[in-house]
Amino acid sequence: MTAQAAVRPEAEVMTARDTIRDLARRHGIRYERAGLDDWAEAVSRVAGDDVDLDETEWLLVALRRAEILPGIEGTRLHYRYIQERKAGAA
Repeated sequence: MTAQAAVRPEAEVMTARDTIRDLARRHGIRYERAGLDDWAEAVSRVAGDDVDLDETEWLLVALRRAEILPGIEGTRLHYRYIQERKAGAA
């Protein structure tokens, strides 16, 4: 049996938002503001970047800090979340 045949067609694919929230729930992760968050926002503002993360993106930050979603995995999931949000799915 191929991997393709093992996938049930009725299996629902979770949105990126749901995936992030599920990972946080399963690992007991909550976002708690760290001292460097204020500094990073100030530096971004001075640089002319308007960074305004939503609740789901802050959870993603917490997952990365806890090394549950490191490196490229976190980047890909964040990209997917942004694309879904733009499309109105999240």
